[in-house]
Formats: sequence, C-alpha cells, structure tokens
Amino acid sequence: MRRLLLLLAWLALLPPERAAAEARLVFGSSGVAEFPFDLHNNHINVRGRIGDSDSLWIVLDSGASGASVSASRARSLGLAIQGGGTAQGAGGSVESGRVPNATIRLPGLELVGQDLSSIPLDGVALQTGRPMDVIVGHALLDRAVVEIDYAARKVRVFDPSRPRPDSPAGHAAPASVTLPLAFHQDLPYVKATVELPGRSPIEGQFVLDTGAATAFTLAAEFVQDHQALDAVPRTIRTRMGGVGGMTENRVGRIDRLRLGALTIEKPVTVFRLPSPGRISAPGTAGNIGAEILRRFRVTFDYPRHRVTFEPNAAFTEPYEADMSGLVTQVLPDSARALQVMWTQDGSPAAEAGIAAGDVIEAVDGHPVAELEPPAIREMFRRPDSTYTLTVRRGSERREVKLTTRRLI
Repeated sequence: MRRLLLLLAWLALLPPERAAAEARLVFGSSGVAEFPFDLHNNHINVRGRIGDSDSLWIVLDSGASGASVSASRARSLGLAIQGGGTAQGAGGSVESGRVPNATIRLPGLELVGQDLSSIPLDGVALQTGRPMDVIVGHALLDRAVVEIDYAARKVRVFDPSRPRPDSPAGHAAPASVTLPLAFHQDLPYVKATVELPGRSPIEGQFVLDTGAATAFTLAAEFVQDHQALDAVPRTIRTRMGGVGGMTENRVGRIDRLRLGALTIEKPVTVFRLPSPGRISAPGTAGNIGAEILRRFRVTFDYPRHRVTFEPNAAFTEPYEADMSGLVTQVLPDSARALQVMWTQDGSPAAEAGIAAGDVIEAVDGHPVAELEPPAIREMFRRPDSTYTLTVRRGSERREVKLTTRRLI
C-alpha cells in the first residue's frame, strides 16, 4: 500500500444545479445498456467517446460529483474550454475549466448536454500507466440504476422509469445487503461501523468511491478525534497521489469494518494526516474504495437512495498491502519504465539500495512496458517472493534482487 495510490474523489467540480437542469441520459429502445469494463489499478475503465471523437478511456467514478475531461485531452480534441474555477481532490485543489454542452457516448446510452470540468489529469495517468480521458460520476449515476459486476467485468445501466429486468444472476443472492444512501455534495454515503483494536465500535458515514484504488481510508478528522493511530499496533509511512498532488499518510490495519450484516476483516487502512486534500465531505468518517468494492456486485440506485452489495468469489480474499516499499510512476517520456518516487524506510527496496530517482526498466527480464504498472504492483503484494529488477541510475544499469515481505 506504499505504492502510489489513487484517491480520485473530488467535490463540486461543477455547479450541480446547472448540470442537473440541462443534461439528460438517453437509452436505446430496451432501456438497458450493458458493456464490459477493464479493471485497471482498481479503476473501472470503459471505452467511449465525447461527441464524435475517437475512442477514449472513460472512468466510472462514484467519487466524482459530476463529469470531467482531462485538460490535455480536451485541447487535443479541440474542445472549447471556458474560464474556470477550482476542483478539490485527494491531494488538494487544482484549476478547473468548463466544457459546456458535451455529449458522452457509452455503449447503449448517451449523456447529452453535460457540462464537463476540464482538469489536469496527466499526473494521475502517470501513476496508473494509462490515460484518464474522461471521468463520469454523479452525472450518470444520478439518472439511472447502475450495476457494477466486478467479477464479470460488466456494467449494466437501467432506465429507472422502466421496470427493471432480472440481472444475469437472477434475483439478489441471499448474502446480499441493501443499505440506504445519503448524499453530501453529490457523493454517495453509507453508514458503517469501524472496530479499532481494543476500542468500542465507532459508527460513521463513509463515501463509496469506485475511483479510489485503496480499500479503506479514515478521514484526518476521524483519526484525530478518535486517536486512531494510538490504537493500531503498527503503521508505516506512505505517500499517495491523486487529483491535486501527493500527500503523506500512515497505513495499517483496523480489526474490521461492518457494512450492515457484512463484515470486512482486517482491511488495509489509510489513516489520513492533515493536508489540503479531502477524501470525503467535512464531518464524515472516510472513504470505502475499490479494493473493497471489487469483492461485490454493487448496484447503485440513486433514484431510490439505496445501494446493494452482493459478495462475489473475491469476498474472502485477504487484504494485502505493497510488500516492496516502492512508490513509483511511469516515466513521462512514454518509455513505460517506472521511476522511483520514494522508498519506505526499512523496506526490501531500501535494503536493496533502491532510491528515489532510480528507474526500473524490467522485472525478471520482462520490460515494464510488457507488464504494465498495475501488474507489477500486484506482484509486489505477494509475500516472500524474490524478483530481479533491472535498475538504471543515471547512465548505469544494474541487476537488483528484491524479496518481498509483509510490512504491516
């Protein structure tokens, strides 16, 4: 978990009342749209278009209060960007422009007349190794019933004004749980209970954030008010990136998180430290991210203010953090190598002599360009595994052995 993690949630990208008044969702004759997605770094990536553009990567992010387009992509498409404002992300504030009256096209449906925020996303793309051209959140979810089947890698979008046909798996599984949704600044929140070691359970409101690659994050106010770090036997430092830049936090484990009748055992947890960025609304407790959500079929029903969780085969998988001590991003020169941004003190990476500024070009003889950053980071989440890294420092290359181990 010391890898560079994305918390994409931001607040008030657009004036919500303007977007809600003008945009509309257009379905085909069946009133249902179904399309596959690629789960890349825990982000839901779908192929789509803005207007008549070529195919773009569109991220479905329940932690986005509207819809947005990468500023560089907007310029390359020749979109007219009007004077802007600011967007609030996990790392802080960024300047934001406005692209009015756009049409976002997804397989089987269109979001017509949608104002887009134009924000800088190139830095986020370097962290994930894939462009983030468009991000759609509340602008779509508020107008439909959206089922995200992580196991099948499919999204189904239903017109809420029509009777909903059965999902592919039939009726909801007996283990499914439906919880009420509350909304703060156009983001969806559920009540959940946190159990810290040796402490009484603490209830709070948590944003459901498909755009956060993490499992679970406690807001800085919650961490301070409940002295949460004092209750956790071991945490390590971490640096994380997102919209607005990088922040330093702590990572450890809580005993469990309870979502209604569902129990999440020992999730890897980010303990936010005070910073300019936010991962949930003021007064709320934190963020439930995609490392938890991917273990379910999640159905967001904004029109009826509810969400349903149906556990899939991944539900019983243990929660693991990075075991290398590396924080990396893709080199901006498109060489697809990984630049080391930071190493955890006392970690396998530090012990192997890897330092900030080094460039990892291959793992076990396979070029990084062939493996992709998420796959490499997943390799580094396996305990007691030894890898040979080809590391460049300046003009010199060397082979480095790195053996992973659990750090929390």
